[in-house]
Parts: sequence; structure tokens; C-alpha cells
Amino acid sequence: MAMRALTLDFLRAPHRTPWVGMLLLVLGALALGQVANHERALAGQIELADARLEILAKGSKAKPAQPADAEAQQEEIRRANEILQQLALPWSALFMAIETSNDKEIALLAIHPDAGKRVLRLSGEAKNFDALLAYIARLEQSPMLSQVYLSSHELRLQDAEKPVRFALVANWAVQP
Repeated sequence: MAMRALTLDFLRAPHRTPWVGMLLLVLGALALGQVANHERALAGQIELADARLEILAKGSKAKPAQPADAEAQQEEIRRANEILQQLALPWSALFMAIETSNDKEIALLAIHPDAGKRVLRLSGEAKNFDALLAYIARLEQSPMLSQVYLSSHELRLQDAEKPVRFALVANWAVQP
């Protein structure tokens, strides 16, 4: 019985799938478009609030308001001031504090900031309870957050890895 010679090619590059790169490029472009669209909408809201403030400022100087209009104007001014206060908050510093505290064992599912009360609610999943406790400790070390506490948790037994679903509440300190 004669044996056939084997031809081994050790220099050949592995087979690459160029469509994966294109798919990632398309997904990145879509995400960039969504972010740009959201930024444009926020810029429009800012312009609208500025225009309302300008109109309210001109209207209050031009003539005295009648009693029914005075209440409506006061409400408009109050809402415009609330919007301006929310826009003036250091959102990027808050999100940076959350992002730097995160690691691969924590998956955040929702972030609910309450700018008026300066309270932040986070919900997500942790690989295990020890990872969750370490995450809470890292959040408390942030100068932006204080009094971080676990408001609820649930061990997800139906999932194969048995993650811990959690909800956290923290006070949000706005620094000068």
C-alpha cells in the first residue's frame, strides 16, 4: 500500500470574513446617525427654550400682564427655568462617573437621573452578588455619587449563568 504525500501550507493566511467588518461599519454609522439626530433634537429644544425666554423677557418689559396671563407666564418662566437648570447640569461628568465604575461583570440596563431631586436610579445585571457589591463600592468612591444603596435584587435562576438583576439608588452631588 503506497502512502500519499501530504502538502501542508503553513504560510497561508486564515480565511477572513470581510462582511463582518462591513457589518460593524454599517452598525457604527447607524449609531452615529442616531446620536447626531438626538443631538440635533436637543439643540432644537434649547433654541425653543431660548426663544421662549426671549419672548417672555420682551413681553414683560413691553406691557403689564393681565391677571390670567400672569399665571400662564409665570408657569412658562418656571418651566423654562427648569429646562435651563437641567441643561446646565454636568451630565458628562455624571455619565463618566458611571462609566468608569463599570466593568465586564456588570451590565447596566437603565439609567434614570432625577435632576430636580439629584437622585440617580440604575438597574442592571451582575454576574454574581460579589461583583454587584464591588460595583456599589466603586460607585461610592466616585465624587459625583454618594449614599449608593441597593434598592432591590433578584437572582435569575432560570438563566444558565444565574445573574443577579439589581436596582440601585444614589444621591447625585453636583460639584461647582
